[in-house]
Amino acid sequence: MIKNVIVTDINGNVTGTTYPKRAKGLIKSGRAVEVDEQTIRLVASVYTDAFSDDMEDYTMADIIEFKARGFKLVEDCSSNKGTRLIVTENDESVECFEIGEGGAMTKISRKVDVEKDKDYVFRFAVRSDFVKGNAESLVSIYFDDESDGYTYPLDREDKNRFKPVICKKTSDGLLRVFELPFNSGDATSATILISVHDMTAWLYPAKEKAAYDSLEDIDYDQWRQEEFHQVEKVLGDIGGTIGDTINGIGGFVGGVGDKIGKAMAELWTKATTDDKDEEKADEDATETAEEKAEAAEPEKAAAEEKSGIVINGPEENKE
Repeated sequence: MIKNVIVTDINGNVTGTTYPKRAKGLIKSGRAVEVDEQTIRLVASVYTDAFSDDMEDYTMADIIEFKARGFKLVEDCSSNKGTRLIVTENDESVECFEIGEGGAMTKISRKVDVEKDKDYVFRFAVRSDFVKGNAESLVSIYFDDESDGYTYPLDREDKNRFKPVICKKTSDGLLRVFELPFNSGDATSATILISVHDMTAWLYPAKEKAAYDSLEDIDYDQWRQEEFHQVEKVLGDIGGTIGDTINGIGGFVGGVGDKIGKAMAELWTKATTDDKDEEKADEDATETAEEKAEAAEPEKAAAEEKSGIVINGPEENKE
């Protein structure tokens, strides 16, 4: 069988070719519409630039879109923190699943029906703010058990991560669109498990590529570095403010200390002055007594001579 049916995206751009049987299957499943006998147009566009080597197979894959209502918190994860939200973006109401609030380990999952040996793409958008060095987020897609499937690291400290098809910087952090390819093998159902640890993430349905064109492109590692530098700057500013406050308190305490020291010095000076005044008064009194005694010496000598008795001296001539 020859791949002679042309496949276009929703804008009419040719993305590849496929087999007639495959084309009929896409039309029947609602993934494409017939343009003419030799052309079909995909209803949902898929970004092929991330998988250019396998562009056709990737383009032909059925897309599983993220829907917040389809996911539930995993019961065996006791630290779960997650909420389904309806938020407004560009005047539109959008479903969102906030997971890992406050950095708690959180897991959500959804089970979907799949056809055997078929290619699928799980497509979603995720927004995250500052990501710590040890933060981690993963998507696992497994079948009969968790060991039979795939794991896609989205956030982790090293560079072993799955690359998003869109990575944009926004005023609220980082916005990425992921398209995770997988093959169902012999399974008829698949479980999609999303987990985050030590970070908070907001999951949305992905929009068409053109909807993100106005946002600034940025590399994931570059964004992480910018966020780390920003946090360092904020902490530095806070530290400087605290330092200034402490210095201000120190200056106030130092001023009070100066005043206390000055008062103590004044008291010491006064006490010292009072002691000197008392010493001087004692000296003056002693000098006055000595002067009076010296002035009385002539009279004392005359009296002794007249009586023959020495006053205040040894007794002489008592007979």
